[in-house]
Amino acid sequence: MQEQLFLLNQISDELNKDLDLDNMLQRVIDLTVTHFQATSGSIMLFDEKRRVTKYILQLHNISSDQANRILGQVLGEGFAGWVLEHGRGDVIVDTQEDDRWYNYPNQPYTTRSVVAAPLTRKNRILGLVTIVDQEPRHFRQEDLPLLNAIAWQAAIALENAQLFYQTELERAKLSAIINGSKDAVIVTQGDDNKVQLLNPAARSILQVTTENWQNHPLQTISDLNGLLETVIAQAQDNEEVRLPDGRTMQSNVVDVPNVGRLTLMHDISPLKALDKMKTDFVLTFTHDLAAPLAAIKGFVELMKMDGFLSDQQLEDLGAIQLSVNQMRTLISDLQELTRLETLKNMQRCDIVLNSTLQKSFEAFQPIAEVKKIQLSLDSCADILTTFGNPALVSRAIENLVENAIKYTGPKGTVSIRLSSNGENALIIVNDTGLGIATEKLPNIFDKFYRAHTPGENEIPGSGLGLSIVKTIAERHGGKIWVESELNVGSTFYLALPLQYENEMGD
Repeated sequence: MQEQLFLLNQISDELNKDLDLDNMLQRVIDLTVTHFQATSGSIMLFDEKRRVTKYILQLHNISSDQANRILGQVLGEGFAGWVLEHGRGDVIVDTQEDDRWYNYPNQPYTTRSVVAAPLTRKNRILGLVTIVDQEPRHFRQEDLPLLNAIAWQAAIALENAQLFYQTELERAKLSAIINGSKDAVIVTQGDDNKVQLLNPAARSILQVTTENWQNHPLQTISDLNGLLETVIAQAQDNEEVRLPDGRTMQSNVVDVPNVGRLTLMHDISPLKALDKMKTDFVLTFTHDLAAPLAAIKGFVELMKMDGFLSDQQLEDLGAIQLSVNQMRTLISDLQELTRLETLKNMQRCDIVLNSTLQKSFEAFQPIAEVKKIQLSLDSCADILTTFGNPALVSRAIENLVENAIKYTGPKGTVSIRLSSNGENALIIVNDTGLGIATEKLPNIFDKFYRAHTPGENEIPGSGLGLSIVKTIAERHGGKIWVESELNVGSTFYLALPLQYENEMGD
């Protein structure tokens, strides 16, 4: 008993001091064979489909091909296969008297006595340990409990080693991804922002030259204090940061529980340059088109005053004038959208939405009557106020109402409703018009996107009206969405943050 406990302690030490599978298992089999004073031994490991993934043979004078043949035969027809099938260890006192033993050709040594035990963990056999000897009756049933104990210890160590290997593999993958990323990754902890992680891109952006940066406050390892305070200390999300070298970075800051504050910085300089090119193009394009359109409109008016014109000529001039007006509307929408997107500051004040909706209702009532559309307003009993630019908020509401009337036929209805959900005022515009197909809804607020092509109806439009509404909503901290069914109608929801009396007084 003393020797057995000593062996188990030795094996436990070997299993715990080395997580390299080959070294660990080789040492275990050597110690076990020595203790049993046996001829040789082996350990086989299996995957979930019981395919051999690794084997350790104590005898090293066997070729790989010979070892593979032996493994295949003993698992298919031999004692090892029996142990796997029954899920328990056993002893063969004499191989010549037990048909579970398979005598394969050209054996490197004679085997007469065998003891084997499975490495079992959580009802799954991870492997098999087998000890053999040249003498019959070398092993007895009393030897099996010790081998089972060794196998149990080995199974636990094997599982730990596999978990450690998998963890190390995932850690290496994550490290490779983070270090290979062109985006800056910064992890800090505490109020003084002690650095836990800086990938190479972050060290480059922050101009960190020292290698001794871990667990030091971020402000002490970089001279870009203003940048750091803006991005990290205030935890501003989607903040654009201008670097001294001219690049523009977009930062995202997230507090990760038990980790710290994670800051990601992505270089959007190419996108900013592209956006500037687009803005410059739109401004040049709209400016250069405005003059010839004005000239065409002027000449149309002159032609009408020059003398008698036939009905056909007047109709043709009317078509020209209509096209000019559509082009001017498109130019105006483009200019407004560009101005909204590039607007850095705008005048803001408290806006009583009840009054704004009432004015929009009164403005569109005559247009609805001409189209024989029933226009209604259901204003909230409470006074709902938001903080923003009155002209822009009015424009957003008017665009929604105008669209609803435009796409609703005679005898249809358009309703405007004002309500709140506690945090936001909800402006809801519902119509019984053409509706929008489900597959087109995700793109409805994109620039120049029209859910109904000109071939489907005769309704003119630039495809910018809803983009303008979306931009205005976002500039006011709100959002817009739509519910619609083709040939049934649409409901647009414009949410704007509510301004309460205590906020107005601050």
